[in-house]
Amino acid sequence: MKPQIMFSSRIGDRRIFAVEFEGIEFNGLPRAWNEWWGYLWLWAEGRVVGSPDEFEMVMCGIDSLIELVQEREPAISNLLFSRPASEVLDLVQWARYGEDDPPDRLVGNSLLSFPRKGFPWPLDGPFFDGLEATLVRGDLEERFVFRQEGSQTGEARWPAGTFKSVVLQARERFQKLASGATRAALDPPGNQRQ
Repeated sequence: MKPQIMFSSRIGDRRIFAVEFEGIEFNGLPRAWNEWWGYLWLWAEGRVVGSPDEFEMVMCGIDSLIELVQEREPAISNLLFSRPASEVLDLVQWARYGEDDPPDRLVGNSLLSFPRKGFPWPLDGPFFDGLEATLVRGDLEERFVFRQEGSQTGEARWPAGTFKSVVLQARERFQKLASGATRAALDPPGNQRQ
């Protein structure tokens, strides 16, 4: 049986920030709304970031995005906001995955005195393999800082709250579409209760 797109949606504006997904019928239909497999695309200033060809459970990617929504330590985020993009990624990656001693390029950085658990999370999960990315919040603006393996560091900026709004809308829309598709598959028209 050829995989079939059962639902799809895009939330946000691809030119600024958007989350796009497809739910695919693959080896039968899932029994629960959060078990749909498919594709997830993250758009930042007109560019897809992450692994656009990755086929995985869509909620894995949405859950990774929701982790970035959760504020860690606002003071650290405010200090990171004015730092160069590559330094932000180096610090965040070290805080999450690094050894006890920071890499030489970070030695002497004043932000190393903050607790590692207070740094923003890096984006992870199968939809984002080969991507280093994080969200840094300022008072009026957010910076989404990213570096695809083997590429230059990039960043996108938008008004504060944009990322959270789009990601939470994407989760809500995914749940609604996936729940409807799951219900329809489990309760075909001839079997529906009156």
